[in-house]
Amino acid sequence: MKEELRSEVVVIGGGIAGLVTANRAAQLGKKVVLLEKGTDEKYLCNSRWTGGTFHVHFTDPLADEEKLLKVIREATDGFATEELAQALAVDSPRLIKWLRAEGVQMIHMGGYHSCILAPPARTGPGLEWEGRGGDVMLRRLEANLVKRGGRLVRGAKVLALDVAGGTGVGLEVLQGGESVRYEAGDVVIADGGFPADHDLIRQYISPCPEKILRRNAGAGTGDGLRMAVAVGAGLTGGLDCFYGHLLSRDAMNNNRLWPRPYLDALVTAGIVINGHGERFADEGNGGVYMANSVARLQDPLSATLVFDHAAWMGPGANSIIPANPHLINGGGTLHKAETIEALAALIGVPAATLVKQVSDYNSALRAATTASLKPSRRTDRHKPMLIDVGPFYAIPLCTGITHVMGGIAINASSQVLDKAGQPIAHLYAAGTCTGGIEGGPAIGYIGGLSKSGVTGLRAAERIAQA
Repeated sequence: MKEELRSEVVVIGGGIAGLVTANRAAQLGKKVVLLEKGTDEKYLCNSRWTGGTFHVHFTDPLADEEKLLKVIREATDGFATEELAQALAVDSPRLIKWLRAEGVQMIHMGGYHSCILAPPARTGPGLEWEGRGGDVMLRRLEANLVKRGGRLVRGAKVLALDVAGGTGVGLEVLQGGESVRYEAGDVVIADGGFPADHDLIRQYISPCPEKILRRNAGAGTGDGLRMAVAVGAGLTGGLDCFYGHLLSRDAMNNNRLWPRPYLDALVTAGIVINGHGERFADEGNGGVYMANSVARLQDPLSATLVFDHAAWMGPGANSIIPANPHLINGGGTLHKAETIEALAALIGVPAATLVKQVSDYNSALRAATTASLKPSRRTDRHKPMLIDVGPFYAIPLCTGITHVMGGIAINASSQVLDKAGQPIAHLYAAGTCTGGIEGGPAIGYIGGLSKSGVTGLRAAERIAQA
């Protein structure tokens, strides 16, 4: 083992949460080292691939505190921890102002898209990240960290933490093929959770992780969560929930079809059926909710989206990077038939079952009795559309997972909590490896960038105050 290295603060993970934490701590006078397991100059992580929209559940992050707090409570149906909800509501505007002061460029694209990283990444289908918002942001924040005397060490994979002494944290790090011992006054875990780890996905999210599309950069393999648990950290609820989208099933083997176009606008307009031709979840809860519902099926690749021509020409063509025409242009499957019976044959489900599902859905929609459907269909969040005028369409689906909603338990200062809810001395966590703000039965999605930045700021500021 090489000689130990000492720093006042060690941050694990070089995404937005890690770099915000490291910069803010250095800004407040702390000696900081950031350990990033990626080896490339532009190491891959979700923050580098991000679409770049800062929001709080599709609400302008610069909105006032009361509005943001109300949005968080409603989106999570009360699942969010109140102190974390308040922290996010209070500091989302401050995060945007801080990032802009760091030289991070943002543009306004209308509606809740008021704070989008520039240059924007969501300019078309497929993945386009190099020289775009997330990539530019991370490079800017890294340069700022270096100017402040901090260090970002690439190729440094943290293997274990040691908090036994109570006066700091030891880290066992694999670096350059050798084991290195770091000693830190405080450690912040910011490694992005486990959206790329099959074992944890199988444990918490889906019986078939191999049938879930990795709609993420592959860096979040659960290392931080496992290390935190090993030193006594508690975990939140929401570990069975994730942020992601439903995509064409062809995206499993066709890179032109992910991470965009995703199919939320059509999902919330039409119906989603399983391999037996039956609805199994409330599409009115939104695309993220339905992505989770499909992932929980025994066969996550058995689901199909059904709608008619009006939906294809309406929401199918009007959303950001819409399925019409990008699905077809990208080589995705779009079944088309003049009757529901013929469409059932193309999908491979019993015609009588699909005809009944569509008929019951149309009747309930016309009579405004969608709450009596089984499963029910809410109409207050997203407008359902009749499936009654041909041609009729179907898209075979797959679920793409971006980040997990639950994780390491923290308080409003981003201190890691033990199983009794008490802070573990000198240990913090930030970003999407943490939980307590998203998930629950409503699968409430709040916004990964905002959550990551705010928890990073708060971790650094609590460390500086201690």
